[in-house]
Amino acid sequence: MSMTLPLDSSHGGFTVGAAGGAGLTRAQAASARFAAPSRGARVSLDAVDPRRALWEATLGASKPGAVLTNASAALHWGLPLPPWLGLAEDAPTVVAVPPGSAHPDRRGVRGRRVRLPPQHLVDHRGLLVTVPARTWLDCAADLLVPYVVAMGDAVLRTGLATERELRGMVRWGRGRRGVAGARQSLPLLDPKAESPGESLVRAHVLLDGLPAPECNPDIFADGVWLARVDMCWPGARLIVEYDGAGHREERQRRRDAQRLNDLQAAGWLVIVLTADDLRRPGAMVARISRALTARTP
Repeated sequence: MSMTLPLDSSHGGFTVGAAGGAGLTRAQAASARFAAPSRGARVSLDAVDPRRALWEATLGASKPGAVLTNASAALHWGLPLPPWLGLAEDAPTVVAVPPGSAHPDRRGVRGRRVRLPPQHLVDHRGLLVTVPARTWLDCAADLLVPYVVAMGDAVLRTGLATERELRGMVRWGRGRRGVAGARQSLPLLDPKAESPGESLVRAHVLLDGLPAPECNPDIFADGVWLARVDMCWPGARLIVEYDGAGHREERQRRRDAQRLNDLQAAGWLVIVLTADDLRRPGAMVARISRALTARTP
């Protein structure tokens, strides 16, 4: 893990030393134009992508070979995380440095000392970061299984890694913290899931022992297409939709209502779930289970 990447201060993040940095004197770099998220790092308050600028500056101010990992790596790859893990503006940047280095923990930085195989690292958009499969495995140590499933679904759906690569990473990580949750999530993954909310609902359903639904199938009645739904159990003619939208335009609300009416007229029972239901997963799964029992021939 010896490679380092040059930093481009045009992104708004740069490092400073006793003489300043990025073409600025020490006094200029200390001006109110820049934030100092951690020792030796500066971020322009006008940065187009503040989070990217923060990561750039933090890696530059860390020991040689520092790598963006865990929740920070997941965000860099665009992978879903629960809101309490890494999404806040002031969330620490998570980096890893080689064993034997000074521990990287400091204000604004949560660090690890770990030996990362070269094949687990990649330069993505100018930052040294763990590959998606390793990022998923590392995050599994901090997430409950449904969230590991949601991240794994996103990895597969976006083509960032294959199922074979995820399985290989789990085999490689045998005995490591988090690998048990990653292994448990593997048979639950489905690249057809199109949102983290859908993935969370499906994971809770499967973990409770209910049969697996079809993800995002098209529903027809008498050869006429009615809708594409989040998940369904065709034998029970049961549909579960996850509504993660907040405000919707009136036109969209009317279309959704007509779509629901068409599905119900064709003999489908439609259960619509929201984020509130995910806060009570036991009650949510029980509701789905009762509907499956009542409607399964």
